[in-house]
Amino acid sequence: MDNKKPRNSNINSSQDAEVRKGPWTMEEDFILINYIANHGEGVWNSLAKSAGLKRTGKSCRLRWLNYLRPDVRRGNITPEEQLLIMELHAKWGNRYIYSIFLRVP
Repeated sequence: MDNKKPRNSNINSSQDAEVRKGPWTMEEDFILINYIANHGEGVWNSLAKSAGLKRTGKSCRLRWLNYLRPDVRRGNITPEEQLLIMELHAKWGNRYIYSIFLRVP
């Protein structure tokens, strides 16, 4: 029992030290936008490394999908959209919420 090696609870400790956390900078946003414009979306972990960002693939994916993607709508929904959502929800309920939001422009 004495010759067992202690387990390392954080196997990726050397990689974790290199990963940047916290708010994104404008420079990082610019790098991500340009990289995706030139190479397209893909495997997010390799995209993060190839673009030279010290972020995780998940962080890059979420930043792109929720904030930087050109077709992300900002602002309030229109009264017509709200009525459509309420009508579809009354018809289909919570089980089909994804289908409802696919029908909202």
